[in-house]
This record gives sequence, structure tokens and C-alpha cells, in this order.
Amino acid sequence: MEKKYNEMSKTQLLAIDLNKKLIIKTSDIIIENIKNGKLAESSYGFKSNGNSIQGSIRILDVGSSHGRNSIIILNLIISNILKHFPNQCFEILHDDLPENDFSLLFNEIIKNENSYLKLSNQIFCYGIGNSCHNQVVPSNSIDLCFSFATAHWTPYNERYHYDTDSIAVMYKKRSAEHRQFCIETLYNFFSLRSKELKSGGSFICTILHENNSITPELDSLNQLFTKVKTVWKQMANENLIDIGIVNKMAINWNVYKEDEVKEVLEMLKVNNQLKLTLMEQNVEKIISSVFGNSDEERQINFYKQINVLMENILKSYIQADEKQRESLFQIFNSKFINHLKQNPIKNLENILSYYLIIFEKD
Repeated sequence: MEKKYNEMSKTQLLAIDLNKKLIIKTSDIIIENIKNGKLAESSYGFKSNGNSIQGSIRILDVGSSHGRNSIIILNLIISNILKHFPNQCFEILHDDLPENDFSLLFNEIIKNENSYLKLSNQIFCYGIGNSCHNQVVPSNSIDLCFSFATAHWTPYNERYHYDTDSIAVMYKKRSAEHRQFCIETLYNFFSLRSKELKSGGSFICTILHENNSITPELDSLNQLFTKVKTVWKQMANENLIDIGIVNKMAINWNVYKEDEVKEVLEMLKVNNQLKLTLMEQNVEKIISSVFGNSDEERQINFYKQINVLMENILKSYIQADEKQRESLFQIFNSKFINHLKQNPIKNLENILSYYLIIFEKD
């Protein structure tokens, strides 16, 4: 992930700001389950008589990146729990891919003036370098888990992520095999979190999905991804890069369809893994304070916010040394912004569509 991620992750932050009450609700679940004795005791966590706790509450942050947004979520959760258990000890486990720069993560946690570490001297944090598509902690060891803007990242599969017209597959009719790949990937993501949670634990996450209320041609994210591939193709026509490389360029996202998400939730219910507590459909909108006032400013800032997620992935396709890759990507950036000014995204108002889901483990 790019070093500038903390500064360019405001689209993710908007989802957190919009759902602060529901983040607190997720912590209310474990507070209630501690008090009623439902939250299971474990060698990894605390022992409770319903009023007092010995040991630590363990919170898992899946997809932490460099931590700035995670700090906001953790402040909400920990502050709420401390109101009920003022002397509580916490263990915070931040998980991301092994290539994530964990030095930036811990630097943010330690130096940020609003860090959750300032809430108590009984908070301890750790880093885990592992994919969210693996089990990242021991079974039955987590009291609360959260994952914002992570579940759409999937293991790369050229068969399903390849698209000569876009760098991401969206609004395309899926083959039966592709649909099954999406369902299995999302189900596996949820099943792993279920294994990690204790009985009585809670889990809140967001799931990126296609917006059925608009046509694909007016979906801002879909338009952006198509324009990115278009500009790389133009660079291939100028012999700046091989067209074969451009055709293969893709980001490994599953932007889920509504029926896929609902089928996965039914599978979880049937297999008695996670109990659905709440599910809301949200559309993230352009906000002037984040993206600017003029249309041109909004267009460019929207691109910059998404680019921080895709830049390193697209660079990895370029068969050259780091200096040449960086030089070529700078050319792309310049050309893309010029392209965007001349061919702006239509109806740039709704930028992301996602489900906000809260689970409890029985």
C-alpha cells in the first residue's frame, strides 16, 4: 500500500463517519454479552462474573493498512467499553498483508495525538502480516472484529479479474464459475472471522457491491476504472508500453452483486456460523469538504483517492526497474488527469455502494 495512504483514504473515512453509531452498537453487543455471561471465557481472553473482568478484551482490525482510520474506529469502541469497565485491559491486533509497511502503522498509532493508546495505560497493540483470506489469529480468541473497505480485495484470478476494457470487472454478467468464485471467496472471508470470534463476540464490516439503482454507465467507480484502462491503451498506441501488458492490468477486487451477498448470508445462517444483527445498504456521496467545490476539483480528487489503492498493483504489471516504472506512472498520471478534464466522469455524485453488516457469533 502506498505510503501516502493515510492522507488519501478519505473515501474509507466517509464510511466510518456515516456509521459511528453502528460501530458503537457493535461494542454494545459485547458489553451486553459480558454482563449476561454469554461471551465465552477463553484462555485467550477474559473471565467475567457479569460485572467485573479479569484479563483482556481482544479486538481484531482486519485490513489496518497504516492505521489512521482504524484509530477512529478503535476510539469509539474502547471509549464505550471503558464507560462500563473503567479498568479494562485491551489487546488490539492490526492485520494486513505482509508487504504492508507496519512501521508506518505503529508510527501513526504512537504519534497520532488522537490515538486510542491515550484512552488508557492498559491498551496493548500488535501487528499481524497475513491475508484476510487466511485465519489470522487462533480460533475463539477475538471478542470484537471490524473490517472496513477490505472484503472486496480477493486472491487474484486472471480468469475472473481480466477485462480488456477496464481494470476491474463490474456490471458484467458472470459465468456460473465466476459467480461461484465470488460466493466462495466472500463466504470464506466470513467463515474465517467466525472461527476467530468467541461465542458472544461481534463483527462489523463493509461489503462493496454494484449499485442497482443506476445504470453501469453512470456508476462513478465503474467509469473511473474504464477510463484508467483507456488511457493506458492510449499510451500503448504511443509505444510507451506494450498493449499485452495493458490488457492484463487489473485490480483484484470482487464488487459483489446483491444476490451473491444474500446467498452468502443465507449460507452462514444455515451453517449456524454468524447471526446477522443488522444489514444496511449505503451509497457514499461526494462531499465538498473532502473532494472540493468545483466539478474539476472533485473529479481529480476522486481519482487520487482511488489511485492510492491501485497504483502499486498496476505498477507491478510493468516489466521494468523501479525507476522506469515510476517514470512511466508519472506520465500516466499526467495524461489521465488531462483526459479526466476533457472527458469527466458523468454524474459524479454517488461514488461507492456498500453494505454495512453487523454479526454476532452465537
